[in-house]
Amino acid sequence: MCEIETCIKVIAVLLALITLIKGVIEYAHQGAQKRAERFIEMRKRLKDNKTFKEICSMLNDNDPKLLQIERQEKMDFLGFFEEIALMLNSGLIKKEVAHYMFGYYVIQCWESNNFWNTVSRDGTYWVVFKEFVKEMEKMEAKFKYNKSKYRF
Repeated sequence: MCEIETCIKVIAVLLALITLIKGVIEYAHQGAQKRAERFIEMRKRLKDNKTFKEICSMLNDNDPKLLQIERQEKMDFLGFFEEIALMLNSGLIKKEVAHYMFGYYVIQCWESNNFWNTVSRDGTYWVVFKEFVKEMEKMEAKFKYNKSKYRF
């Protein structure tokens, strides 16, 4: 009789452990799914915003037309990338993914004097952007594709 009770207790503990493990796995998958959704939303905002799209195109060649972009549009563009930086700082986006998908434009923007003609690059409110640029430049300098790092 005692052996049956012991077996039942062992089975109950195993079932509880399996349930816990399944719960943890499901929780991790939900987190990855939410990160992917948020990333896709941000990527879509960049690609679907006409002004952002034009600025990105102009940044490719440091086009002098950047001088004509309104200050508020530039600030909105910078603010978008600060949102990406905050997501990175909060662990919602991996560093490698942020670099691969957004780093090019962040670096191009920082290096473009034509972009910064109406916005102070050293302004207090662009500290998050500036730190994001530094991080992306480090990533750019040592970039090497590793499939395992590019996932949600």
